[in-house]
Amino acid sequence: MPETPPRPEPPPHPNHTPAPAAPHPPADPLLGRVKAWLADHDPGGVDLTRAFHLGVSFIIVIVAGYATSSAFRLGMDVTFPLMAGCAALVMISFNPAASVAAEARTMARLFGLGATFLLVIALVGPGTGHLNDVVQKLLLIPLSFCALALRRYGMDGQRAGLALIVVATVGTIIRPTRIEGALLLAAFCQGALVAAAVRLSPWRPSAVRAFVETTLDMQGAIATYLRELSEAVRGGRHFPEAANEALENLRGRVWSALAAAIAEDPGSQPDFERLRVRFYRLRVAVQLLSECVPEKAPDTPDWRHPFAAAADHIARRLEAVHISDVHAEERFERAVTQLRRVAFSPELPPDARFALMRALTAFDRLSLVVTGIAAAEMAPFPPPHDTVDAGDLPRPRPTPLLVPGPDGGRQLSAPLRVACQGAIATAITTALDLVVQLDHAYWATMTVMFVIGNSVGETYLRVRYRTVGTIIGVAIGMGLFLALGGHTWLLAAFCMGAQMIALVTQKDRYDVASAAVGLSVVLGLHLISDLGTEGMIARIYETAIGAVIALGISYLVLPVYLTDQLRPEVLALLRRCRAAFASWWPHQGPSASVSALVQDVRAMGTRLPNLGAEQVFGHSAGDAANIVSTLDVLITYLALLEDVALRLPTAEAGAREEVVALVEAARSRILTGFEVVLGEAPGGSADAAKPAVDAAVSTVLELADDPAVKELLPLVADYLAYSDAVLRPLRELRAALRDDAPWRKEDVIAAGRAPTPSSGAA
Repeated sequence: MPETPPRPEPPPHPNHTPAPAAPHPPADPLLGRVKAWLADHDPGGVDLTRAFHLGVSFIIVIVAGYATSSAFRLGMDVTFPLMAGCAALVMISFNPAASVAAEARTMARLFGLGATFLLVIALVGPGTGHLNDVVQKLLLIPLSFCALALRRYGMDGQRAGLALIVVATVGTIIRPTRIEGALLLAAFCQGALVAAAVRLSPWRPSAVRAFVETTLDMQGAIATYLRELSEAVRGGRHFPEAANEALENLRGRVWSALAAAIAEDPGSQPDFERLRVRFYRLRVAVQLLSECVPEKAPDTPDWRHPFAAAADHIARRLEAVHISDVHAEERFERAVTQLRRVAFSPELPPDARFALMRALTAFDRLSLVVTGIAAAEMAPFPPPHDTVDAGDLPRPRPTPLLVPGPDGGRQLSAPLRVACQGAIATAITTALDLVVQLDHAYWATMTVMFVIGNSVGETYLRVRYRTVGTIIGVAIGMGLFLALGGHTWLLAAFCMGAQMIALVTQKDRYDVASAAVGLSVVLGLHLISDLGTEGMIARIYETAIGAVIALGISYLVLPVYLTDQLRPEVLALLRRCRAAFASWWPHQGPSASVSALVQDVRAMGTRLPNLGAEQVFGHSAGDAANIVSTLDVLITYLALLEDVALRLPTAEAGAREEVVALVEAARSRILTGFEVVLGEAPGGSADAAKPAVDAAVSTVLELADDPAVKELLPLVADYLAYSDAVLRPLRELRAALRDDAPWRKEDVIAAGRAPTPSSGAA
């Protein structure tokens, strides 16, 4: 396992936004948006550094390749550095940022694939004959099938397949003789060595450090949120919901930084996840605390001052989490004690008492979470792992070639169906090349390989983005060609810059990446082979030909729809949620957490655009976004129930019997709600449990004067409030997952608005 970088010292203030050295004019709005986008999608500049490494590699391989061709009089002053640059592109662009060891292993796989194909090209030669030309083009058909079939190995396989197609296409374009094929293999080796030396150098940012800094940003934002909440409470103002936007924006940044940190140090993933879960629950807790602010009624005890004082204390703890202040803790305890005294005052309206009871448990929960964050920050981060090695982690199993079908038989798996689509589409573009004699038919073939996605919806989006992006990129390239035709090095700089932009944006902005690729291709071919405006225009219509063929084949031949997979995935997640909830107190035995499900829901959310695109083809996904967001809401409330369930067993024995009966009644109602949405119980079964819950509530409230029960009432109020809240997303999911009708957004909303039986705990 690679050595873990040391935990950076905590800064004086956790907002972690360095102040500028001197005043400067306001940034351009576009530049500001670009910086904000990079901050959210590339924390720590990990991908920016990859782009810089790619640019440096291009410069070195072009100079070295030209020097090699000239020194040995190879007569390949253009093609030799071209293949070396292709190797650098493959080694870096199709190798996601990870640890040095992981990237080196990926480079070895990519090099093996590319070198093997170039060896085949060398054996097929000579490239001057017509038959050889036909053989090389026909070779792309089975090659495309194999490249797409690699997707059964996940994203690593998908990237390897695309890298293979890039090398194969460039090799086919050059059409080398046997000796030239051998020299191209040598050029590929030269470019790969240069890219490996540049990329695997020690001058690269730490993704682990970037994750720590991002959590510090979240920590500071939460402290600011609590300060604003405190001021609103003191001033008697309504706390706006817009204040949540800053936390929601940072949420995505934390996820991006987490993914990069895990890729860099897989062995520390449990520690990263635990810290991420703490901040997740901290964020949810402070956002729900704003819902626990009741309206101030006249002639009632003052609860605003202790409420605001407790919020200020949590904010101060977050701002100086590494400093222990005993006096501040005492002031916090006094504020909470005063708030508890007011919360049980009979002079308050029932709804205000209920809200303040929930606020008490919220403050208690916040204090516990902040203590856990402080413990993590005071310890070396991440801790050493002597017994865990990234190489020992289980690798995901590849998707089988055949899977069970809906009729009980066997059918082709999704990756194999996509591979068949790619082979057919490539056969069509190759036939057009041989029959119509397109000038640059390889563009159509390469477009097919790049836009065919893992579903019809994904293919549709990639076709749209790549076509529009290519038009924009080629238009910009033509403008630069006409304006700077004689300035070769300026055009080369624009070409290299476009490749770097494509690398940074290819993951989250495929439209921008496609425009950058289109720009770099037309400029690169102009520099290499004097490609004129006619050839640049050909880039547009031949890309469009490949995109249309890919979309048509994806829709007509063995179509793959994500919507067919969404329903089973949602039901599987619901079963896991039910199993986790059923394991909590008062259940005896080990308990499971729902925090691991958050990542699965987010992964499902990343495919929402593809799901929505499938509606264009009449394959209705209903309101898929509503389904995923409802799952997120469900897991949020389950996480809060989990916190309460973990704290209830600490209650005194004298109150446990009545509390257990109440919790059991509410717990049984939620389990019944899960059974309803999973089709294991008739509709309305959860509502039928309302009398039992009401009876248990009455029993507990009769003992409210008992000191032990009085201490538990805030927890009981929280448990009942969250258990009521869980029923709404369950009803919405039941309406969305019905098998007897297409999914309809209106039905889901109507189901969620149905009145929820209130437990009336206060």
